Amino acid sequence: MLKRNFMLVSLLLTCLLVWGGQAALAAPVGNFLQVEGNVDLLKGGKVPAVPAKVQGAVDVGDVVRTKSDSRAEIKFVDDSVLTIAPESGITIEEYMYDASISERKAVVGVLRGLVHTAVEKVNAGAEPDFIMKTHTAVLGVRGTRWYTKLLPTATDIYTEKAKLEVRNILPEILGVQIMGNYQYCRVEMYQPPTVPINITKENLDLLEKQMIFGIGSLSDLGPGPLAGPNWPPLFPKYLGERSQVEYLGSGFYVPPRIAPPTIVPHVVETVTPPPVRPSPPAQPLP
Repeated sequence: MLKRNFMLVSLLLTCLLVWGGQAALAAPVGNFLQVEGNVDLLKGGKVPAVPAKVQGAVDVGDVVRTKSDSRAEIKFVDDSVLTIAPESGITIEEYMYDASISERKAVVGVLRGLVHTAVEKVNAGAEPDFIMKTHTAVLGVRGTRWYTKLLPTATDIYTEKAKLEVRNILPEILGVQIMGNYQYCRVEMYQPPTVPINITKENLDLLEKQMIFGIGSLSDLGPGPLAGPNWPPLFPKYLGERSQVEYLGSGFYVPPRIAPPTIVPHVVETVTPPPVRPSPPAQPLP
């Protein structure tokens, strides 16, 4: 009888552990703080999409897409906040946070458009514990606030109050840049990140307008009076093209690992001069 009761108690404890583990695994990693307009949520990255709702749960593997004139704001379990501009998309590859030991492991992908990120809890460890990926770049987060904008073949990064480690998403493309407060950097496909240059609060104010009205709202801006000499276009003209990222389930799309085009040096054709025939020896005079 005692043995039978022991087996029943053991079985009950096992069931409680399994159910508790499943509940922990099923816990959301964030919630929608704000939803404006038409915002799609693909649970696990799978269709059909459902409308996102305020206080709705966000889980690992989810894809969030905003349509035109639509915005969304997500607050994660570590109090980090991701704001998604119109016509943009993100995916949550991984998100784990243990408040008891202040341990985090987060990987967020930007699929399209423009997002603003605010990471409130900064890890001073050797390796960044919050990673953001795009189709051309990887950002290791060591600071708090920045903008990430996708172009068809490049990623533009604008920091507000941040320290970011920026590199190309392809590990064979060498080169790392460390971005500080109020700086700009671009990562082209198959290219290392550019050297960060300083920007102003006015530049970020323009980005904030794009967060509200979309990337195309300021597409005609050139360097303008806010930019110094040799400044790249702050907002390159956006013609409505999709980036090279596609929504492929819950996985994050990485460009095929193909070598960049080989540049063949120009060959200068040389003309070989005709052979020189020696003159006959001079005949002695009679």
